[in-house]
Amino acid sequence: MRKVAAVEKGGLAERHGLRAGDELISINGEPVLDEIDYQALVVNRHLSLRTRRDGLERPEIDIVKQEHWPLGIAFEDSLIGKPRLCANNCVFCFVDQMPPGMRPTLYVKDDDWRLSLMMGNYVTLTNVGDREFERIIKRRATPLYVSVHATDVDVRKALMRNEHAGDIMKRLRRLAQEKMFFHTQVVLCPGLNDGKVLEKTLKDLLSLIPHTLSVALVPAGLTRYRQGLTQVRTYTPGEAREVIVMADRYALQAIQLSGSRVIYAADEFYCLADVAVPDTDYYESFPQLENGVGMIRQFEDELHEAKRTMPDVGGQPAQATIACGTSIYPYMRKWMQELVPQAVTVQAIPIRNEFFGDTVTVSGLLTGRDLLKQLSQYKAQHPVLLPANMLNSDRTVFLDDMTPEQLSRTLGRPVHIVDASGEALYEALLRLKEPLND
Repeated sequence: MRKVAAVEKGGLAERHGLRAGDELISINGEPVLDEIDYQALVVNRHLSLRTRRDGLERPEIDIVKQEHWPLGIAFEDSLIGKPRLCANNCVFCFVDQMPPGMRPTLYVKDDDWRLSLMMGNYVTLTNVGDREFERIIKRRATPLYVSVHATDVDVRKALMRNEHAGDIMKRLRRLAQEKMFFHTQVVLCPGLNDGKVLEKTLKDLLSLIPHTLSVALVPAGLTRYRQGLTQVRTYTPGEAREVIVMADRYALQAIQLSGSRVIYAADEFYCLADVAVPDTDYYESFPQLENGVGMIRQFEDELHEAKRTMPDVGGQPAQATIACGTSIYPYMRKWMQELVPQAVTVQAIPIRNEFFGDTVTVSGLLTGRDLLKQLSQYKAQHPVLLPANMLNSDRTVFLDDMTPEQLSRTLGRPVHIVDASGEALYEALLRLKEPLND
C-alpha cells in the first residue's frame, strides 16, 4: 500500500477521483509492493484500482486508457523504500575495508535486484527467496546485473562466506529458460577464483549465450584496512596478463557462438599488466563501462573526437593541472601532451592514495586530504581540474567530506569539477583560454 502525495492536474488519476492523501492498495487485484509492481501494472489498458481514503476503503476505480499511458500519481515515499541489504560476508568486500568515522551511507551493503533492474547495480541473488525469484520472472525484470564470482558451488560459498550462495547457475539457467537476459561480473582474487575455477565459470556462462550478455573480469579492490580479514593479495603483472589471455581465449569461443566477444577484462588488469588497452572495436557497445571496462579507450576516443570537431580559435595561452589516480596517470600524461587545445599547457599529476593505501589506484577513490597534501607540493597558481567521480552524486563532498571549495581555498588555486569524459575535459580546457581583446 502506498500513499498518494499528489496527482497530476488533468491527469487520469485526478479525472477518476484520486487525490492527495489517498492510499493505493492494489491494481487489478495485485498488491503494489514497490516501483517494479507499480510500473508493471500501470502499463495495462484496463485498470481496476482499490484505494482507501481517511481509513475507509472506497469503491473500485475502473480506468480504460491507452497502454503505457501514466496515471499521473506521485507517492509520498519511494516505492522502493529501504534497499535490501546484502546477506553475504565476501572475503573481498570493499565496505568491510573502510575505516571507521566516515559518513554512514558509505557503509551500506545493498544487494537489491530492483536496483539492479533500474540502476544497473550488481546483485548476488543470495537474499532472494523462491517466491521473490518468481516475482522477478513474473515482472520480466531483465536485464539483471549479477555478481557471479564463481560457478563452482563450494568456491562461491567460500568466497561469499554464505552457505546459501552456492548454485548461481540454477538461477541463471531458469532466467535463460524464461528468455530473460543478464550481465555478469566476476571479482577475481589471486588463487581463490581464477585459474581452473575461472575457466569453469567462463564455460558455464558461455553455455547460456545469448542470455549471458556480458562478463566482466574485475580485480578485487583491496585497502590497507584489512586487519582481521581473510588474506587476499593483489595481482602481479604476470598474473594480470594471464587473466587477459584467458579472457581473450574464451571471448573467441563466444564470438563463434554469438558474434559477440561477451567476455572482457577490466581496464585495471591492463594497467596492472602494463599492456596497452585494446582498440575501440574490442569493446563493441561498451556493455560493462560502469564496471571499469573500456573507460580508458572511450576517454581517449572522446578526446580525439573533441579535438577534431570543437572549434579552437583565438584566446590566450592557458595552463592547468589535472590530478588523477596512479593507474590512469600514464595515459593522462600522454593525452595532455598530444590532445589538448592550442596554447594550453597541462600538467598531469598522479595522486597516491594514502588514505586507502597504494593498492587503490583509481581516481574515483581519492580523498580531498590526499589531493590537498600532494597538490600543495606544486606552487603553481593555475586552475586544478578534477573528475566529477571523485565526489558524491551531487558533487558536494569528497569521500572524506572535504568540499571542493575547501580544497580550493586551502590550495589557493581555482578547482574546477569536470564530467569524467574526454569531451568534457577538452571543453573545460578550451574555456580556460580567454578571448584576446581586439
